[in-house]
Amino acid sequence: MDSDVESQLKELILDDDFTNLQNLVNEEVNLMDILRVSHRELQHSNFLSWLFDPNATHGLGDFAFKEFIKIYFKENEFQNLGVENGLSVFDFIHFEFDDLIIKREFKNIDLLFLSPKNKFFLLMENKIYSGERAGQLKKYRNIVNELYAGYNHQIYIYLSLKDQIINEEEAKYYVQLNYSHIIKLLERILLNPQLNLADKTKFVFEQYLRTLKSMLNQNKEIEEITKSLYRKYRSAFDLVFKYNASTETTEIGEILNELIKNESVIKDFHSNKTYLRFQPNFLYENSEKLIQNGLLTSLDNLKDNWVYLFEFNVRNSFVKFDLKIGRGDQKIREKLYNIYSKNKNFFQRMGKKEIAPEWHLSFQKMILTQDEILSFMESGDTENVREIITARFRNLIDNDLAKYIQIINEEIS
Repeated sequence: MDSDVESQLKELILDDDFTNLQNLVNEEVNLMDILRVSHRELQHSNFLSWLFDPNATHGLGDFAFKEFIKIYFKENEFQNLGVENGLSVFDFIHFEFDDLIIKREFKNIDLLFLSPKNKFFLLMENKIYSGERAGQLKKYRNIVNELYAGYNHQIYIYLSLKDQIINEEEAKYYVQLNYSHIIKLLERILLNPQLNLADKTKFVFEQYLRTLKSMLNQNKEIEEITKSLYRKYRSAFDLVFKYNASTETTEIGEILNELIKNESVIKDFHSNKTYLRFQPNFLYENSEKLIQNGLLTSLDNLKDNWVYLFEFNVRNSFVKFDLKIGRGDQKIREKLYNIYSKNKNFFQRMGKKEIAPEWHLSFQKMILTQDEILSFMESGDTENVREIITARFRNLIDNDLAKYIQIINEEIS
């Protein structure tokens, strides 16, 4: 071992900040932990019901509910919230939710938000440590569909502590969010001086925020000390990472890259560490038909065409497959948007009215959840994660890509 690195490791072990970091991790506590309710879905649903109630004692009116929706728009390229009968930004800016009715455990549905004057409902299925039960999401969707069929804006949300994989059919209807979304909402509320929160309300928000950050391993003080220690002992940490954390996301990326390169029906396309992309051979084999139908220009070079965008998004907390209408010829983008809109049973992430200016998410599929990545990081079992990724990649190519090709083929035949 290099003598400088060895010296840094010794200093790190005896550093006061390192001791403080250990103490913070060991002593982290909050009110919900003391009351032993942090793991109970019921208590989290109760809090959300209170938070989003425009007439609740927090005095926020409909601010929290509107901000919850606004965060979604900003983080999803201003695409509609929901599918066919979702909510667009242009509709949203005209809405007030002062009439919001909140139903708890109505027909076993965790949370149901109704705004009769806006003809709007939002169904929220809330999960902390449990997962979806067989048939549950479809059952709830059918119930509210029947009761509120006349509502113009029908939104289904699957909220979970961490990303989960849900039934493929229901994933076409349910927008999947995790509790990081709630953390951002609470932080915005607490940092907004114009809201003039009462001390008791502020205390409740701070305690709940601390609970969520603890459950999701987020803590600002721990983060700051960790960053400080890394800057101070970078060589030592790099050595530890080299031998104990072999850049799991890089390994995941390498597995996906290998699968793409070895798959006979697709070609690699402008990939990098975070985004691993491909194009179906179908586009090349049918370029003349695509040109004749206005879905490709004669000047287009497919090797640099971003309109048909197929990509794996590889992050530390998830791996997702995204199918997007990318940047390019606007007439072609509009035609694709119309085709995708006609087939929303497949293109489950399509909005209702407007196409995003550059990257319009149309179809999405979870490849690895945060829990699966954490399990891989802890176990280092590359073969297990390879099996999971390969199975989901195979399903994507054999079923989803095949369906996509069928839809486009019908348009150009």
